[in-house]
Amino acid sequence: MSTTPPQPTSAISQILASKSEAPAVPDLIDLPSGKELDEASAAKLEVARPVRLVVVAGTVGCGKTTLLTSLYELFQWKAVSGYSFAWSDTLPAFERRCYLSRIASERSMQDTERTPYGQVRYLHLRVCGQDLPLGELDLLFTDVSGESFERARDSTLECQRLGFLSQAHHFLLLMDCEKLVRKEKRWEVAHDSMTLLRSCLDSGMLSSNSLISVMWTKFDYFEAVKSPENAQFLIQLRGEMEKEFGARVGRLSFSEVAARPTRVTTLKFGHGLPELLKYLLSSSPYERAMNLLPPTTLGSRESELFASRHFAASDESQ
Repeated sequence: MSTTPPQPTSAISQILASKSEAPAVPDLIDLPSGKELDEASAAKLEVARPVRLVVVAGTVGCGKTTLLTSLYELFQWKAVSGYSFAWSDTLPAFERRCYLSRIASERSMQDTERTPYGQVRYLHLRVCGQDLPLGELDLLFTDVSGESFERARDSTLECQRLGFLSQAHHFLLLMDCEKLVRKEKRWEVAHDSMTLLRSCLDSGMLSSNSLISVMWTKFDYFEAVKSPENAQFLIQLRGEMEKEFGARVGRLSFSEVAARPTRVTTLKFGHGLPELLKYLLSSSPYERAMNLLPPTTLGSRESELFASRHFAASDESQ
């Protein structure tokens, strides 16, 4: 005679059933690809974290991509004092751009991959440092071809197509010293760069709050010559740019950079880049001190009389 085993109670059966069920696994796990960020991915990052957008602008061959890859490589050598690398969503993209400058490429001269025309892509770096408000900060750098900026220089309509310009925390305008040291080229380069900046302002893509950094790239070409005439030219060019644009932007600064110097041995790899990074991390057009002043005309209400006494006491204590 067969016996039927006792059936578990309802509470026990529920526990056994829950243990037998396999955990739910999503069909798709969204992991960073490591490639350049497109517009949608960049916007998603800006919503999730405090991000500063840095537009790297200039004509073809002025050193935009070389500047970015050299800054990335400085972190590998711990050559950026006070800051350290925290994260990047675009590591493979950085590495691909660095490849032509490495021994593995078997090239006799260092080079950098050129950015294709028509693409708007972003490279990402997260930097940590004790002087940062939240301990770390994300930087998004544009990687846009020189042809795009040349079109924007010649047409305000084309300039307005570069929508990222209006969101920029920093606008880096690169000027190629390899051409600036040549008398037959220097004023053409200067004119093109000034026209690009003028177009960005006239089209409304940059404003009176914009932080503009003019960067003399490949500065080792100037160091190799050290001509008084060349030095005077930079002084004259800086004066003309300050006269035309100084009052139209939030800040106009000038600096020299030699990301990968080859003409002289007195400049080290990444010359000027640590100072640039510190400036990018410490300055923002949206984080300025508010200019709060007491009202000049006070009424007879008690709240207004209190304000009068408060600010008068503050003035006497200073």
